[in-house]
Order: sequence, then structure tokens, then C-alpha cells
Amino acid sequence: MVDQTPLVSVIIPVYNSMPYLTQTLSSVLAQDLPDGALEVIAVDDGSTDGSGEELDRFAALDARLTVIHQPNSGWPGMPRNKGLALASGEFVFFMDSDDTMAPDALRVMAQMAQEDGADVVIPRMQGTGGRGVQGLFTKHPHGKITVNRAMETISPQKLFRMSLVRQHQLGFPEGKVRLEDGMFVARAYVLATRIDIFTERPLYFIATRDDGQNISAQSFDPAGYDQSVRTIAGILREGTPDAAAGDRLVLELFQRKGLRFYAPKRWLKMKPERQAAWIRLHHQFMQDLIPAGLEASAAKATDASKLALIRASDLEGMRELVSAASQFEHAAVLAAATAPAGVLDLKIKVNRPVAAASRDTEKTVPARAKAASVVALAATPLQRWKLTRGATRRLEELVAGSGPQVLLELSGRKKNKITAIRGRLHSVSADRTELEYHFVIPDERLRHYRGDIVDAWTVGRSEKGRLGERVRVSVGGGAPLAHARGLRNYATIQNNFSIDLRKSK
Repeated sequence: MVDQTPLVSVIIPVYNSMPYLTQTLSSVLAQDLPDGALEVIAVDDGSTDGSGEELDRFAALDARLTVIHQPNSGWPGMPRNKGLALASGEFVFFMDSDDTMAPDALRVMAQMAQEDGADVVIPRMQGTGGRGVQGLFTKHPHGKITVNRAMETISPQKLFRMSLVRQHQLGFPEGKVRLEDGMFVARAYVLATRIDIFTERPLYFIATRDDGQNISAQSFDPAGYDQSVRTIAGILREGTPDAAAGDRLVLELFQRKGLRFYAPKRWLKMKPERQAAWIRLHHQFMQDLIPAGLEASAAKATDASKLALIRASDLEGMRELVSAASQFEHAAVLAAATAPAGVLDLKIKVNRPVAAASRDTEKTVPARAKAASVVALAATPLQRWKLTRGATRRLEELVAGSGPQVLLELSGRKKNKITAIRGRLHSVSADRTELEYHFVIPDERLRHYRGDIVDAWTVGRSEKGRLGERVRVSVGGGAPLAHARGLRNYATIQNNFSIDLRKSK
């Protein structure tokens, strides 16, 4: 009898994972794969909490599970490599010892890879215990995905074709190296002939541990983290023949892995010396790896502002920008969407904090806003023509005067293309706690998103040009949603506003 080659090998590094480990093992061994199609290799990395004994208990009951015990190596890289050396499947999946997966997860991912010829399949993830996941998993269309979008998730919980791994001798850095999994995944991405993402429903459930022992939650040295991001940047550059495309990938990597430290909730908790350390490291990163001026092309307006300050090594400017961002925290609700000829006309209400950024002009805002709204209504038909668009905008701004500003950002799901549109203040509530903004989007801008779904966000901006963090636009109860010229406005499952242009002409 010839031994059957497993379809999927699952590798699980384990260190002090009780009681989560029990559910993890039950989940993977309950996969609906045929006999002989699954092998599970768990590497106990010197656990002291009974995890090793739990592994042995499961192995005694199920021959598909192989357990390796070793002294603690301090990080998941070595255990994953040891499991990879023993794996014999057509595909390999890296699972964490505190997560679970849907009963058919491995089967549907392997089937997708076989049918499409994909070397990597990304499963849709869902957080448990309060764990957040990237919006990519619910927004990106099911099927093929580009490297730049795939780079939004570089954790190792993916299905990889073993021939890709063996041919290029892929492995994980060993020792205590931050983002060691991202290095493996980035290399696989740039080498893959095709990458797929499964988004029809959640397949993998990633947990937040009650004991706070997720590696991602542990403190770290900024210099070591910066070096890891540099390593990934080098992988992207080396694996991307088009130099300009490689530069763009590095910029987007830095936006995700560098700018995260300048989010208000994170930055404002840092000690001054740690803030200064990040600015120094990131300034040098941009000098070394991001061509001068490329940061101005960042799609998100807030990111472009932060990148400019880092490029200038302006620590005080960054402190001012991030501190001021709290003034712009707000909720944004779509009040109406209409589609007169040549444009999509949106009215969006935002609450008080955006207005608070301009208290000095507050008394004049209601009267000016009312006058500006009359001008805006009369000028709406002219917005379809580029020649008259600028003139009507300047007229509205002259009538409205200075006041709180809001940008609307349209973000495509498939290509992540972003367009920013400045709003016109339309009205102010009697108690001045709510402002209504008017956004006119010409059809020519929507055509950039043809074949895609577009999400809407708002960003508050001060009169000095300081920007807040962007906020998803929700749909108010009873808000009319226009459908015309191949576009469909709709409320998502989360009651957020999106535009479906997949059938647009």
C-alpha cells in the first residue's frame, strides 16, 4: 500500500496556550477533509502550563497529529521552520495555537487554489474576544487579489502551495524578530503567480487572549521593529521588477506599519522620548527608502500630512497635529443621496466636535451657511462640467466664509483608489451641535471606480489645514438612496454607506 500524500499540512507553534489550545486542536482535527488528506504538526516550544501534555493527549487519540517537544526558542519562527521541514502536504497552512477555523476551511481554500492555480489563498478572518481584523476581509471582492492589496494582511494564517515554499526555500527568521511572519508572507506574495482571497464568509477566527499573551500585544524596541519593516521593504523591492511599483509598495507598507504609531490613541500615550525615537527612525526610513516627493501621492489626506511632517523631521508639528486630531472626532451620517444629471449629490450630517474646531467663527456660520446652500443648490447642475466647477466652488466659498471644513474620501475596495472631495457647509442645527455638508461628485470621478464598490469616509479639517482621522459614513434611518446611470447606493450590513459601480458604464 502506497502512503497517500496529504492535501494540507497544518503547522502549529505552541507555547503556554492553555486553555485555548484545546479548542484549536479540536477545530483543526474536525476539518471535513477525506481520510489521508490532513496532517497536523504541532511544535511545543518549551511550554510550562500543560500545553505539552494536552498535545500528547490529542496525539494519542488521533494519528493525524504529530507532536514535537523542544526547549523554548523564544519566538514562533523556529517552531514553524521545524514543522515545515517535516510537512509533506500539497499545501501548508500556518495556524496559531489560540485560534479556530470553520469545519470546511482547509477544503474550500485548497479547492480554490487548485481551481484557480493560486500559490497563496488568504482566508477571510473574523476576530473573537474583541480582536479587530483588517477591513480587507469584508471589503475586497472574492477571488484574485493584487500584491499591494494582499500586503494589508501579512500574518501567517494563509494557505501556501508547498512547491512554492520548497522551490524558493522559504522559511521564517529565527530568534526574537518582530514581523518575522511578515517577512515569510511578503516573500511568498512577490513570488506567487497568483494570490486569491476567500471573502464569501469567515473561515478563520483569530482570538484575543484574556491573559494578554498575544505576541502583537507585547512591548517592543522601536529600532528592532524599524529594522524588520526595512527587511520587508527590501523583499518587496527585490521581488518587484518595476522600480516605481516597488517604491509604491514600500510607501504603502510604511503607511500601514509606520504611521500606525501616530494614531492619537497610541501616540498620546507615549513618553516624549519614545515619540522622538519614532520620528528619528521614520525620518531616516523615508530618507533611505521612499523617494522624495512620493509621500505627496498618499491617497489618504491625513497620511499625506503625517508623512510630510516625518520627512521634515518635525516632532513638534507631529505633536500638534495628533493632539489636534481629537477636535475632529465625529460621527457622519448620510441624510440624502440624489442623482441629478451628471453628478451624485450627497448630504451628510456630522456632529458637534468638527464644529468645535472653529468656535471663533461660530456665530457667523449659520447665516453664511444658509446663503451658501442657496448658491450650492443653484450651482449643482453646473458641477458636471469641469470648466464651471472651479468657479462655482469659489463662489460658494466666498459666500460661506471661513468655518469648519469636512472632506469626503471615496475609497475603492478592489484597487484601494481614494478620491478626496471638499464639502460645502449646507446648514447648522438650531443648537449648533450638528452640521450638514453638501458633496457633489461628478460622474467623471465615479468612472475611476468603474467595476468596483466604493466606501465613503469623512475627515475633519481646521482652517489651518490640520486634519483629523477619517470616519466611516453611516446611513441614517429613512435616508433616500439614489439609483441612476449604473450606480447603486446602499447600506452595508454594518449600516455604512457604499456605492456599487460594478455595472456602471
